[in-house]
Amino acid sequence: MINKPSQMKKQSFKKQQGFTLIEVMAAFGMFALLFGLMMQILSTSMTNTRRAGDFTQAAMWAQSKIDTLGLEEMIEPGSTRGEFDDRFRYEMEITEELVADERALDLMELPLVLYKVRLVVMWEENRQVVFETLKSVDINWEARERERSS
Repeated sequence: MINKPSQMKKQSFKKQQGFTLIEVMAAFGMFALLFGLMMQILSTSMTNTRRAGDFTQAAMWAQSKIDTLGLEEMIEPGSTRGEFDDRFRYEMEITEELVADERALDLMELPLVLYKVRLVVMWEENRQVVFETLKSVDINWEARERERSS
């Protein structure tokens, strides 16, 4: 009977064994690897979110600039530069656009002039986005405005 309690102690000791140092180190290594991967994914996600916000802001500035063309004064061909705020600046080039017409219409008799607007919005060192559109202008606009004011 004396041997039985000592045998029970040995069996219970084997059941209560923990992890080995190698197992703990392997688990910690996997955790560190996965944690580093998650941090990289989050960093990339934040960068992409900021970049998308910048492009959205640039598009909003461009839309407002293009929308105001021809409202207060006549559109004229040429180049202009300016700043929207302390981060965003622009370069705009306006050229008269000729349209080919296969219907043999005399385009000089039409009361419209078509302008091509190329607007480049820039920010930071090397970020930019280019917007191009066509604006039609009534060539009799100034005469009608003078008639209204008098």
